[in-house]
Parts: sequence; structure tokens; C-alpha cells
Amino acid sequence: MSVRPGLCKSKSTSYAEILRQPVFGNPFITNHEGKPLGFSGRNEGNVLANADHSRVGDFWDPETKEWKELSALGVSLHSINKSNRELIITSIPWNPASTNDKPREGDWVSKKEIGQTTPPEWVYLITEVANATASALEFKKISGTGQIQATGSHNTTIPLEGYTSVRILAQDGHGATLRLVKDIQLGKKPPILWTFESGFVANLLWDPRDWH
Repeated sequence: MSVRPGLCKSKSTSYAEILRQPVFGNPFITNHEGKPLGFSGRNEGNVLANADHSRVGDFWDPETKEWKELSALGVSLHSINKSNRELIITSIPWNPASTNDKPREGDWVSKKEIGQTTPPEWVYLITEVANATASALEFKKISGTGQIQATGSHNTTIPLEGYTSVRILAQDGHGATLRLVKDIQLGKKPPILWTFESGFVANLLWDPRDWH
């Protein structure tokens, strides 16, 4: 709470960012009184939060493109859980079903790997999108902590399907401030690039990628 006053929440601009949005303490997800869930004194969704359902994506089923029922969330069918689930879902202002989840120009992506817990070996910066493919710069992981480096200065072609978004952080030098990067100029001294994944910062209760 001592950190919260200095943070500024940014609006979601993609399918992946919508699913990463925190449900509780989020100024964009409020109850009928306009207060963020979990900060109104009513403790909405304690059982759901304790079952590790704290983000929009935890409540969304990408296969059926519908909100999960209590049975799929792994909690009891108690009336309080039913009302809290309904409150949470009706408070979410986005409809993931109507949001385009395909990569766009400026996005960083990696190939989808089931159960992956370490930074991906290869990531791509989308430079141009066609009908079913995209032109992209290719980067390869060069360290166990997720540092990446461009494999060349020419674009490669990748399909739009089968890839998921990743966040890339940049530094002008070791020890310099980290910043989110959406595009890059490959000059004589390119910045140091890191893949922001579970191997970079682990076990946080919130997602710094959603704040700036």
C-alpha cells in the first residue's frame, strides 16, 4: 500500500494484456460503488483469490471463449462464491472474446510452449503483419537469465498462429534503468535486452508489466 500511490495504471491494448490484468486493486475493475475490488472493505473473492484466481485470465476459458464456472475454478458452489464470481465477472470492463489476440506491429512474441517456466530460446519483434504471416527480427537467448541478442539485421517470416506475446526490457548499459521496449534500432551499440519471464523476477504478488 505504501507503493501504490506512486503507481500509474495503464490501459490494456491487447488480448494478452487484458488477460494479465489483476482483478483486485485494479482501478479499471470496480464494484457498483466505483471502488476497486478488494479495497471496499467487503473482501470480494477471498476464496477465489486463495485458489490462485487473481487475474482476468484466471477466470477466462480461451477454448470455449466464455467465463469459467465455479467448478472449473476449483471452488465450492457456495452462494457467496457464486455471488463473488458474478460480481468479479460483471465488473471486468473488457470482453476477451471480441479482442484480437493476433500479434501486431511492434509486438514481441515467442513460439507457444506448453508448461514453459524459463525464458524462451527465441523471440521475435514484429515489424510488419500480412494476412497469415508477419515479418520479424529474430533474437536468440544468450544467457540463462534471459538476455537476448539479434541474430541479424534482416527480417524473417513467421506465421501469426502459434505465437504468444512476451515482454522485453532494455538497458543502455549494465546497471542502467530498465525500460519496456516496443521497437529497437540496431545500431553500433544496441541496448542490452532481457526477456521478462519467470526466470527474471519470480514469485511477485503483482505484475509490474502492467504498471509504469
